[in-house]
Amino acid sequence: METIRPALSLCALLLACAWPAAHADEPVPSVHVTGIADPEMRSYRSVAVGLDAFDAHRALAPSATLRFRMRHKNGPPANAADGLQLRLASDDGNFQEQVPIDATGLLTVARSQAAYDADATFILNQKNGLYTGHPEVRTAGLADNVRRLGDLRLECRVTIAIFKEQIPFLSKATLNTLMMTSDWCAKKEFKYGALAPRPGVKGVLRDGERLRTLETHGWDVVVPIGDPSWPDDALVQFDEDAPETVTRTADGTPRTAP
Repeated sequence: METIRPALSLCALLLACAWPAAHADEPVPSVHVTGIADPEMRSYRSVAVGLDAFDAHRALAPSATLRFRMRHKNGPPANAADGLQLRLASDDGNFQEQVPIDATGLLTVARSQAAYDADATFILNQKNGLYTGHPEVRTAGLADNVRRLGDLRLECRVTIAIFKEQIPFLSKATLNTLMMTSDWCAKKEFKYGALAPRPGVKGVLRDGERLRTLETHGWDVVVPIGDPSWPDDALVQFDEDAPETVTRTADGTPRTAP
């Protein structure tokens, strides 16, 4: 199953990280998280590492909920019409458990010692490569076209934790050295590709009267999550002229505002 995998362009990251060492007197380029096809996210143990990262960095988004969103590989969110069914299963067949996906393509991965001990993997009822998935951290009460910066910072840490679990130790050590930190998401130049409600929408970062228009690349709005001058409570608003008519309940489920 090509799902719940981190969105990270490893080649771009290596080039961006190597730049400061080779050109110390020139501007440091952005490190932008955008998308990678490999490695596939299959292992429950890898997701468990992401759950650990979510708990470890909860101060970034104390009231947020972590779920995972299924999307078509070309960007659009999955929905009930896709008929997705997901299960966790061990290779020996001794462990099997359904993982419900709701009508908006969202799912929750619960902690399961049994799944961990069985080294279970996620299996989707679709051919590999048709769908992807990724962590989604959201604080309740915000409109659907608004993301809190602290939520995105926490989402990045979950994403990177899962990604690191999928790569060899030497590769991880090399990247940590190139980044000059093990907390990639906190690096000042680090930018995160936040998935927009639809491709090409306008993205604006707001903190009170301070505004910054964000770059948009297809479904990605590029957010400077590593810039400490923007507080966790700053908001990213997609297509600011759109009415904010959708809010979320305490568990992150979309609901229509009265």
